[in-house]
Amino acid sequence: MSQQDEIRQVSRSESRAALAKSTEFAESAKSELGESRWNSAGLTAIHAGISAADSVLIASAGLRSTSKDHGAVLQLLDDQVPEFATTQRRQLGGLLKMKNRVAYEQRQLTETEARQLVDQADRLTRWAQRVVDDHLDT
Repeated sequence: MSQQDEIRQVSRSESRAALAKSTEFAESAKSELGESRWNSAGLTAIHAGISAADSVLIASAGLRSTSKDHGAVLQLLDDQVPEFATTQRRQLGGLLKMKNRVAYEQRQLTETEARQLVDQADRLTRWAQRVVDDHLDT
């Protein structure tokens, strides 16, 4: 299956729903930090970042990645979203790099790791809000 087979066109208006998920996940991740639930905070932050990436790709290009490999979205964002800069690539890449470790490995996240993931997700979500607003308000 080629990367092209793992992309589908969607209405740009769907970016608002993806952004709402990102915002909800980011807020939940912060709440989990407050309860010292490091693993839950980290995984929820990762999902916030994935939804932020989805919202930006949809708003900017009208595309959604359907690949099971979340890392494939990095290349799509590079190719399709002019606003996807080094900072956002580093933040999203950092979240995606931790996904399998947090979700499937037995090692527990530390408080520091969880806080870093939540911070990255929060920044990505705020960036996604700006990008979605810019593309849908034009």
